[in-house]
Amino acid sequence: MLSYESMTERQRQLYDRVKNASGTLLLDPYHANDPNLLGDAEAQAIAEALKVNTTLIVLNLDYNQIGNAGAKAIAKALKVNKTVKEICLFYNCIDKRVFRAVYEIRNGKCSSENFINCQINPLAFSLLPRFASVEDIQEVFRMLTSGLELENQPASLPALPTEIAELIMDEAQYWQSAQHTKRRNFHIDDPRWIMKVTVPQGNSIRVKAIQVLRDWSERPDNSDDCVFDLTVQDEQGDVQYECAVHPTFVKSNLALATIWPASHPILRQMREGWQVQVRASKFSLDVLFESLYVGYV
Repeated sequence: MLSYESMTERQRQLYDRVKNASGTLLLDPYHANDPNLLGDAEAQAIAEALKVNTTLIVLNLDYNQIGNAGAKAIAKALKVNKTVKEICLFYNCIDKRVFRAVYEIRNGKCSSENFINCQINPLAFSLLPRFASVEDIQEVFRMLTSGLELENQPASLPALPTEIAELIMDEAQYWQSAQHTKRRNFHIDDPRWIMKVTVPQGNSIRVKAIQVLRDWSERPDNSDDCVFDLTVQDEQGDVQYECAVHPTFVKSNLALATIWPASHPILRQMREGWQVQVRASKFSLDVLFESLYVGYV
């Protein structure tokens, strides 16, 4: 059991909010006005609050990052809580059997497989490139080029030449980035909803890689139906490049493609104001999650 004393500040905030909630509580990112997704740790704090809440009726946790551990904690709490009538956990990262068990505790028998298949592969989030701020990158580069003293060690790491430090950071793909993650409206293929990323302002920007990720409830059988249709536009909105890219990594219903300058020289021409767009999948109604990443230095 998770005690209040052992909770993090974020867990305590969620615990207090759920404990004192009544009626309907919307904790999905579109209503909660919080860009930080709820994971298993947050779900466990919510579960503890549900055990003592007697006024909450509907709890919406859709579009978060809750996995099996968090879902099981909520399931145990719902056996104690008798007032919550509906629990929403769609578009999280819960195993089908666990999701069905939690859903049926309050919502009744789940007869539609569309409900069961609406969970995102947890690997989708772990494959997203790390976010690094300008300050983070500068600090790592400084440590590599000036040497780093090791705590409780007689020696320090050697100072590396600039070229070697840059090579290390390139191999680690430790770059600045612009990213766009999409979790709904996959079937709408118009400028307002299309997945896109614009290269930000900056002098002498060099695009290092483009990564596209897509997770389906059921991946198309034909490999040609799994391609990513990319368009590159310049700062005036004129199309400079179009291509259909096959996934370079496939796992279950998850597909990922990484595009490098060596195979797509257009990346070397991209500069501030240029935009990358990914067209909607032909099987957009089966899509659960999409992400577009542009890494640059």
